[in-house]
Amino acid sequence: MSNNNDNNTGGFTRLRDRHPILVNSGLMVLALVVLGYIALLFIDVFTSHGQQVQVPDVRNMPFEKAVQILEDAGLRWEVSDSTTFYENYKPGAVIDQDPKAKSYIKKIRIIYLSVNAMHAPIIPLPKLVDLPGRQGVATLKAMGFKHVDLDSVPSEMGGLILQVTVDGHNVAPGKPVSVNSKIKIIVGDGSIVDLNPEQLIDPELMDSIDELNYEEDQKRYEEELKAAQARAEQERQTQANEERKDQNKDKKDQSKDKKDQSGKDKKKDSDKGKKN
Repeated sequence: MSNNNDNNTGGFTRLRDRHPILVNSGLMVLALVVLGYIALLFIDVFTSHGQQVQVPDVRNMPFEKAVQILEDAGLRWEVSDSTTFYENYKPGAVIDQDPKAKSYIKKIRIIYLSVNAMHAPIIPLPKLVDLPGRQGVATLKAMGFKHVDLDSVPSEMGGLILQVTVDGHNVAPGKPVSVNSKIKIIVGDGSIVDLNPEQLIDPELMDSIDELNYEEDQKRYEEELKAAQARAEQERQTQANEERKDQNKDKKDQSKDKKDQSGKDKKKDSDKGKKN
């Protein structure tokens, strides 16, 4: 047996020595075939080749039940969105899924679930009274409020917001309110006219009264302006007088200090003369 093996080995060696390129090329092809076969085996293992499953339909189910069904089917899952609240879905229910239900996928695929939020967002109610009605509606809708109605009541001023109710109740500005609450904006229609027909004033007389009132207001304004200017001038003069007094006082103090210093110097000179 060993002789046969030696003969085979020797024959292969002689063949390789005679045709090295051909033998090496054959060995490379054989190695590529073996590596390719191994790669296919690994691909089948890691990609679950040929092992497809049908995606179950978990829409409209509670989140916990949907997860249990997917895991029982050997599928992986992730939540792609859980912040949006939809009124037509129950809180915490699965709204949508990707891949779609009844499609065939490999088990390595992930099922992405969109889940309805547990409650609607809460937003502080803005101050709207005395604003135009349309502006109030636009403001609320821009903030995310879903149900906003506009109603009118008789009033002197037309188009301005008089009251805001939430679910039929008065709510102070700044109070947290659900975006799904029913909000009613009440505006005045301007239908009330506070005039007594027996006390109507002729337009020409009204114009003269307005002109007289304007002249009186103008005169009062000019008088107040003059008085303010006089007070400012008086304050300026008072301040100037105070500054002059302070300057005179400083000069007197300086003059006194000079005299005192001069007297001291003379006394020192006199004392020195006596000693000499």
